Amino acid sequence: MLQSDFQYLENINEYRLSVVLMADSFFYAIFDAENRLISHKSFKAIKYSSPSDIDMIANDENLRHSFSGINVVVHTNLTYHVQQKDDNLLPLLPGLELKSKKVEKLPGNEIYNYFGISPHQEALLDTLFGGESYILKSESALLSDYYIGDFDEFIHVHLELSSLVLFVQKEGKMVFYNTYFIQAMDDVLYFILATCAFANMKPESTKVNVSGWIESDSVLFKHLCSYLGNIKILEDNQFTISQFVSSDIKPHYYFLHYLNILCVS
Repeated sequence: MLQSDFQYLENINEYRLSVVLMADSFFYAIFDAENRLISHKSFKAIKYSSPSDIDMIANDENLRHSFSGINVVVHTNLTYHVQQKDDNLLPLLPGLELKSKKVEKLPGNEIYNYFGISPHQEALLDTLFGGESYILKSESALLSDYYIGDFDEFIHVHLELSSLVLFVQKEGKMVFYNTYFIQAMDDVLYFILATCAFANMKPESTKVNVSGWIESDSVLFKHLCSYLGNIKILEDNQFTISQFVSSDIKPHYYFLHYLNILCVS
């Protein structure tokens, strides 16, 4: 079982907060002034419409710190990428009917992304942080920002506990992005190989970067290695953790949080 939550809050005055928002989960990470990860907390299997679940999050003492920056990323399969901004499309986008709708331009791309969060999620964020005090982004925007200026051809695979994000970039531009729900190990391989076929990329040679809840000695990673010839778990020297945190905690688990803090465009 991969360890996810820990806390080492130092006596400093400048913290930065990252939140990952999912349909049934709320995760936060706290970083110090040098962007070192010092705390992580998970609220899983929650209902944003449940007063008791909302109170549980709102009463978390760590969220009452005065943060120098608050960034929220939405993990959702309801994202729509278009080449031109056109708000007339909003009523036509399936699944966003009851959402608070958002639009953003992907860094380094002539692509606009429409996505949304539920009114209950937005109410929680506004209660915790105030309506104008946090920045809300999608995963595709953060990935585009992180890889801006990278002209390699690659696939980025990000694994959450029951979902998979695939991001493909060629010649410095995003050419594919999607989120899939997964139930078994073969689901992960299937979606990666299908993406290779769609993007006309060779599994045996295409660079594949992996982040999230996976280990290099896991059955899943070894299974992927048997089909993908150039796969690795992503390492970045910008992804640092407090020296007082257990060595069992790996930076790539918290990839989305690091992007939330480091990608500011």
